[in-house]
Amino acid sequence: MMRAIVRASVKVRVFVVGVAVALLAIGLTQLRSAPVDVLPEFMPPTVQIQTEALGLSAAEVEQLITVPMEQDLLNGVPWLDQIRSESIIGLSSVDLIFQPGTDILRARQMVQERLSQVMGLPNVGSRPVMIQPLSSTSRVMMIGLSSKNLSPIDMSVLARWKIRPRLMGIPGVANVAIWGQRDRQLQVQVDPDRLSKYGVSLDQVINTTGNALWSSPLTFVEASTPGTGGFIDTANQRFGVQHILPITTPKQLAAVTIEDTSGRTLRLGDVAGVVEDHQPLIGDAVVDDGPNLVLVIQKFPEANILQVTRDVEDALAALAPGLGGITIDTRLFRPVSFMETALHNLGVGTLLALVLVTVLLGVVFWSWRVALVGLASVAVSLVAAAYVLYLRGVTFNVMILAGLVVALGAVVGDAVIDTDTVKRRLRASRASGDSRSAAAVVVDAAVETRAPLAYATVIILLAVAPFAFQAGVAGSFSRPVVVAYTLAVLLSVLVALTLTPALAFLLLSGERGEGRTSRPVRWLQRRADRRYVPHYVGRRGSALATVALLVVVGGLALVPQVGSRSLLPAPRERDLVVRLDAAPGTSLQEMDRVATLMSRDVRALSGVADVGVHVGRAVTSDQVVNVNSGELWVSLARSADYGTTLAAIRRVLGGYPGVGHELMTYEKDQLAAAETGSTHPLVVRVFGHDLGVLRAKAQEVRRAISTVDGVVDPRVEVPVQEPTLQIEVNLAEAERHGIKPGDVRRAAATLLSGLLVGNLYEQQKVFDVVVWGAPATRASLASVPNLLIDTPSGGHVRLRDVASARIASSPTVIRHNDVSRSIDVTADVRDRSLGSVTHDVQSRVRALDFPLEHHAEVIDALAPQRSGNRRLLGLALAAVVGIFLLLQAATDSWLVATLLFLLVPLAAVGGVLTAPLAGGVMSAGALLCILLVLGVFLRNSLLLLAHYRARAEEGETHGRELVVAGTREMAVPLLVATVATAVAVLPFVVFGTLAGEEI
Repeated sequence: MMRAIVRASVKVRVFVVGVAVALLAIGLTQLRSAPVDVLPEFMPPTVQIQTEALGLSAAEVEQLITVPMEQDLLNGVPWLDQIRSESIIGLSSVDLIFQPGTDILRARQMVQERLSQVMGLPNVGSRPVMIQPLSSTSRVMMIGLSSKNLSPIDMSVLARWKIRPRLMGIPGVANVAIWGQRDRQLQVQVDPDRLSKYGVSLDQVINTTGNALWSSPLTFVEASTPGTGGFIDTANQRFGVQHILPITTPKQLAAVTIEDTSGRTLRLGDVAGVVEDHQPLIGDAVVDDGPNLVLVIQKFPEANILQVTRDVEDALAALAPGLGGITIDTRLFRPVSFMETALHNLGVGTLLALVLVTVLLGVVFWSWRVALVGLASVAVSLVAAAYVLYLRGVTFNVMILAGLVVALGAVVGDAVIDTDTVKRRLRASRASGDSRSAAAVVVDAAVETRAPLAYATVIILLAVAPFAFQAGVAGSFSRPVVVAYTLAVLLSVLVALTLTPALAFLLLSGERGEGRTSRPVRWLQRRADRRYVPHYVGRRGSALATVALLVVVGGLALVPQVGSRSLLPAPRERDLVVRLDAAPGTSLQEMDRVATLMSRDVRALSGVADVGVHVGRAVTSDQVVNVNSGELWVSLARSADYGTTLAAIRRVLGGYPGVGHELMTYEKDQLAAAETGSTHPLVVRVFGHDLGVLRAKAQEVRRAISTVDGVVDPRVEVPVQEPTLQIEVNLAEAERHGIKPGDVRRAAATLLSGLLVGNLYEQQKVFDVVVWGAPATRASLASVPNLLIDTPSGGHVRLRDVASARIASSPTVIRHNDVSRSIDVTADVRDRSLGSVTHDVQSRVRALDFPLEHHAEVIDALAPQRSGNRRLLGLALAAVVGIFLLLQAATDSWLVATLLFLLVPLAAVGGVLTAPLAGGVMSAGALLCILLVLGVFLRNSLLLLAHYRARAEEGETHGRELVVAGTREMAVPLLVATVATAVAVLPFVVFGTLAGEEI
């Protein structure tokens, strides 16, 4: 089969070369537009549902929204693996994590069918929103908007109704969240004292405001059914009737007469202040040392980050003429800057590698023709592999590029061996006066090395195959490497069977001076013939001593490097994020003040190009936090010293002791979010509904398991508490005034949080009209007891007369696992097996008493990891058996196969010794290069053994002379192939500190 392919390729050599040239031209042209990203998609299939409920505490959000959605709507969705939720102040976030391999579109369809029943939820918030599917590293860009001429409200109007719709229409953009958005509202700010003075109830103000508008969401006002304009038919025409709302300004709304005032003429402006203002903020943004807007653009999975960024920038440039007075800052976070630099560095490195390999071949073999054949074979193999990935719609990322770079070594080795074999056979044929044609010699030479190289290729591919089936986040990173490496190696084999013999025949069959050898070749031949090989052949003691030395040295070098560490090196991105966390209960104003000072100090540092901050969250954003949390985004200048600048930023952050901070890259932050499982081997999860009981029973569990032999450092992960103002109605006093508890809640909610009573529709924009308490009524805790509550008799009563208001602690966030509240008791295990410790812990837990609806379970938190490790181990053992059988088939000897199999680990000793230079043997760079070294070892060993067998069959020499002579003949191509492999990866080593070449 191989001979037939080679023969056909030589016969139609011009066509083969033409196809290769066309492939290079088309591939290089189209690959310029290939989709790229920093990291592969590593998040499991997930659907997130967010429900805004402004003004509700975390406990109320859980009770009124999260629990009904989890238990009545979402639990039991097909293919669901886990359901988790977070209930924080004003927001319910439910994450549905589906089984690996689930079609995310089908999963979303199932969830949407459940959400169609959401009308059963209490009307305390907005409708649940299913967040668009997002990429694992979804943030494409962060844009700062600031202005010296426009107010934040005016900027927010432009951002929401002009900028965001334009950006959402860009292909690949999944979401645009606006931090600091201040929606324009007409607010009727009620002063309870003025209501009491004029004898007007809060209900009258609400009814009047709602009925003054065309429509209202309040079902108890007449505007809830606004009707239509209708039309008028005449004999010849039909005229539609359109009503124009005369209310567009606060002054016009203030002039509306209040309903049911017993003949008195009172207007809204008499009892309330009617102003234009914005809604209560759930977050804010600091740009240019002041509160402004930050737009966060997020992309769909597999979207081309380069194209999306360019389209966003083009759209902003097109919008700029209509955004006079607004400064647009696109430098807050722009990961494409890193990608552009990384792709440039990788391109230069690859080009330099090809040039170095070409020069090496030309110098060693003293032939530009040999160098050209080798260069063409390598270039076509790599471009073909990348182009096939492109045609499959693969998004290129750092792991795929790493796989191609590692494959570069195997591709270079194949090209050198094949080219040298053809050249050597042609020279021998002319020297011996062989009557065969040059084409026949080329075919025989091309086929000669294919069998051992094919075995070596299959063996190394079998060695990496188990990692393609690895589960979880690790599998998301290893799979692209395996796919890219496998594809490049297989296409290298195809090129070796087609293009290499075709080019070799065209360029080498008529080469003159073929008898000349370069000085490096003669030097290598002399050393192999006289010194190195004869020293070992026939001297078992020297060989065994060398093997023993390698075992000892490799073992001593490997032991200190084994351990948990980050597999991936930190990318040298110049866009950094600092996560900020202040004490629970910190106000938004205080966070804005601290964030402004912090951004100002960081911006003043040498090497910092730009700084932006967002605090809290935005509607449909990727942050589920309260206003005491924020993120500082720092963009470094290209000329800045990376390490020095990071150290300076850390010193500045250390000057704010009251605010916790963590400096990282965005990719590292997202990876940490993906690895949400417990890192402790022992977890006892206490389930229940009462947080007080949960905390008490968790402490009891901790004390019970702390005496178990092997349990180390047990601790309770207690939810963080913050102060909350709790209002509780006194039923007796409320009944005496004819007031119901719901009346108190509704009145207090309107005065403290605001009530949407209608909307204004103006120039394709929609603005809310809200009845809210005047700022003085909600400015302090002391004002709350003085709120006025309407009574059925038309009078008022103070809130303190019918209810108590007290400060109490409340959880800042309530998390659910599998639709139930829970608290984890975690511990480490030492000096005993996890199984025996778990058995003893289960016995202790079963002996405890739990109240009704409470129980505890011993959770095997590391079970998925162990299951994945067992699966990987099983696949690895199968691969080992397969490798051994392939070695036996390649050598046709069980003894030689066994010896070669035992020598494979020793080939990696050099990699183990030098791995600390690359971050340790458990780093991705070291593992990939050790894989490359093992491939070189197998290729060289099988080629040598095949050559020995061929010489033995010819009967020229025997025993020691056969090995020495055979090794002398193969020394040059094998050593040159090995050196060429090293030269090919050398640029990536030398420039490994540059962006894109960290691995």
